[in-house]
Amino acid sequence: MMQSKVDSRFLESVKTSFFIFPDIPEPVKIFLWLVALGSSIAIFVVLWKKYKPHTFLKEYLESFPPLDIKSFKLPKVGKAVSAESKVPRVKVAGKISTDKNILDWLVKTKQALDVSVDRSSQRTLAAVVNVVDIQGLDITVKNKDIVTESLLSPGVTVKCIFAELQKDTKKINAFVGKVKNISATGETVITRTSAFGFIRRRAFSRRKVADQRYIKIKIWRLEDDNFDAEFLLDHIEPEIIIDNRMNVEVSVKVPQVLDISKGGIAILGAVRDGGDMLSRNNKVLLCMLIYQPLRKTFDPHLIYCEVRAAKAAGQGMLRLSFQFLRSVKIPPRKRSTMFKGQAVMAMNLAQTKKGQQ
Repeated sequence: MMQSKVDSRFLESVKTSFFIFPDIPEPVKIFLWLVALGSSIAIFVVLWKKYKPHTFLKEYLESFPPLDIKSFKLPKVGKAVSAESKVPRVKVAGKISTDKNILDWLVKTKQALDVSVDRSSQRTLAAVVNVVDIQGLDITVKNKDIVTESLLSPGVTVKCIFAELQKDTKKINAFVGKVKNISATGETVITRTSAFGFIRRRAFSRRKVADQRYIKIKIWRLEDDNFDAEFLLDHIEPEIIIDNRMNVEVSVKVPQVLDISKGGIAILGAVRDGGDMLSRNNKVLLCMLIYQPLRKTFDPHLIYCEVRAAKAAGQGMLRLSFQFLRSVKIPPRKRSTMFKGQAVMAMNLAQTKKGQQ
């Protein structure tokens, strides 16, 4: 008897020790559900407007090559049906089987083409265009970005590169053609003169600079092709100088070489006060020193270049890309004096490398 009283008191104390959520009236429950539903819809609308998933879906669907409707036709009555004809052949995205499929896909997606011209034994981007119509071998394109207008003229042979596709077992992304005419409305007609094939989008592989101390740059803007390299080196202050005595990180916004290849160079630099600004298609003289660890010296190079891209990078810096057009003969007695203290810089690099070993 005594034990049962103790147990009942203990259970009562346990019940009062925990909070029990009261029953919610039905109208309140409905109100809370409506608030939750409204909040969910509001969040969904905000995310939809911000990220616009329908545009991604549309672009994804448009990337599919056109389907061959003929493959979906049912066989005639009385005709034998093979195992292959029972299942219609649906093309996988990015794969095509005929040239007509490629042409239809180019028009349907208004595919962007990089139109390039061979110049100075290398490929040069002349324009970026969009395909709008095809009549036989003539492809009408809408000019989107004319990079170098002087390279585009009737009769010029061009290489047109588009997004990569798979045709049977081969990759295709390009064709060769000739400019037929250029209209004042911004449209160009290119006559296709070759079959579809594959061309590497980048003619030369780019390389990062391992140590910014190993490369020095000076750049002079040129008014025309007639210039005196020796006079520029001796008497004209360059527009841009890149001379890092300490190695720098790519993320740091200081003048530096971003990448380099056999065909060009990209830099981050600032034009000196009072210097001429650089813009697309400007011709420049580029003086470059590259350190050779085995010889413990800087190799000098003078190169006639063209600005291919110029973009503001913030903090007064410009991101510039140059295409190498031709080498310029280095004037006599200038190989070791292109940069002040050139020999001393080479000795310091040699000592640093020796100390690291």
